[in-house]
Amino acid sequence: MRKVQQLWKSVGSRVLRLTPRAHDELVSRSSHLPHVIAANLASLVLSPGHPEEQGMLCANGFRDTTRIASGSPEMWRDIAVANRVNLMIALTRFADGLSEFRRALLRHDEQAILDFFEQARQRRDRWSANAGSPSPE
Repeated sequence: MRKVQQLWKSVGSRVLRLTPRAHDELVSRSSHLPHVIAANLASLVLSPGHPEEQGMLCANGFRDTTRIASGSPEMWRDIAVANRVNLMIALTRFADGLSEFRRALLRHDEQAILDFFEQARQRRDRWSANAGSPSPE
């Protein structure tokens, strides 16, 4: 274990030791769920049922948000199946958040909508400021 850790550190990686269970739970939210969301968004927006102009209106935000949807379908199928229980929990929690946002829209609750975006901004900014990931992307 020590040699493997030294190898990864020697190439600039930060080593995080987790149990397999903790790893699978965490990556279901931070890796697998974003991939499913990106794939679903790309499929929805770029559906053949939408007019050609739809793709012409997709700019940097759409490109950045859906970049990971270009990953290997076979690999992501295998990942989703292997970690399906944790991924289903993450999907349920994500859907609950979307439902709450949808209810705020239906109620014309501008404060709840603002709070939704503000909370996300604060959490993202705090993560980013604390060097949440050493990745340049």
